[in-house]
Amino acid sequence: LLLNTCNTTDEYSTQTDATQSFTISDGMMTSDFNRHSKPITLMQRSDSENLTLFNFTEHGTSLFEVSDTFGVEGRSIAALVPHTAYNNQSAILYYKINPQPDGSGFAGVHHKFNNWNLSNYTGVIIEIRTHGRNPNMKLIFYGNCSEILTCQSYESFFETSGERQRIELPFSTFKPYFRGEPKPDSPPLDITQHSRFGIQVYGGVVASRKQFAQDFIEIFSIIAYK
Repeated sequence: LLLNTCNTTDEYSTQTDATQSFTISDGMMTSDFNRHSKPITLMQRSDSENLTLFNFTEHGTSLFEVSDTFGVEGRSIAALVPHTAYNNQSAILYYKINPQPDGSGFAGVHHKFNNWNLSNYTGVIIEIRTHGRNPNMKLIFYGNCSEILTCQSYESFFETSGERQRIELPFSTFKPYFRGEPKPDSPPLDITQHSRFGIQVYGGVVASRKQFAQDFIEIFSIIAYK
């Protein structure tokens, strides 16, 4: 969803149906609340200027949980479910951060790329609403690798206002990390060489503000802009 160390990460498909059931992780165990449910899927569409990566209205691609599940302290969970209202459709990211004493911990989801070509774009815009709360979040591009635990990550951090807002993150703001540690000597983000995209709420291991407890975020869309 790293600034935080994740020693045990498994990919679990977030699931939903009319009852909005989902799969969550707790250490090495999973609980499937509805075995007949289907993965959440999202659609990629483009127009003349921007590329819509996620709009949560059509079927097409899947997201998986990636949260800190190491040890008794630091077991965090996340689940993404669709939300349909009278005049809009979005997705709700439910999360619980249970950080370790140093503040490390994170909860989020990630998407495996097929053929995203973002080389003609400048950055991404995420439109969210945090309903009066202001969690610190980040978007992540993972390097071109097969396993997420071996991936170099490129992360851009941002604060939220508690209201509905559009947050613009140029690709130049995504800095290199590996398992939570900054890697200033690594090459900058190469937007043509990546394997996954992630959304996370983080605990705050190197931040003055430590985040914990459980909450939710409403996400309307994520687009790439020129």
